[in-house]
Amino acid sequence: MLTITPTAVLDSKPVDGLEVFAVIEGKKVFLPSDANYVMQDRRGLWFYSARKPRPKEGDWTPNKTSISCRTERGYVRVLQTDTKLAWLETCQRTVRIINEAGGKRRCAES
Repeated sequence: MLTITPTAVLDSKPVDGLEVFAVIEGKKVFLPSDANYVMQDRRGLWFYSARKPRPKEGDWTPNKTSISCRTERGYVRVLQTDTKLAWLETCQRTVRIINEAGGKRRCAES
């Protein structure tokens, strides 16, 4: 049996100092700190990667990790949305914010 581990959290701010997230379908998706890019494939599944992905043989390069979240019912599923853009136009950078003492926030340098 295949077990999927959650790699992202929807609308719940992480407790550590660095926030890494992307906005997908109007929802803030918090990702692991090594996520630098997010992209959608032809099927509507979302992935993240540390390096900028390149198209290869009709898909993104294999160095990507699926964005999987826990649903309202408690199941872990890969994030899938309807495709509104061509898959080659969905690659975007993640947003990186550092939370400082006193409630201050600033953009992290990449």
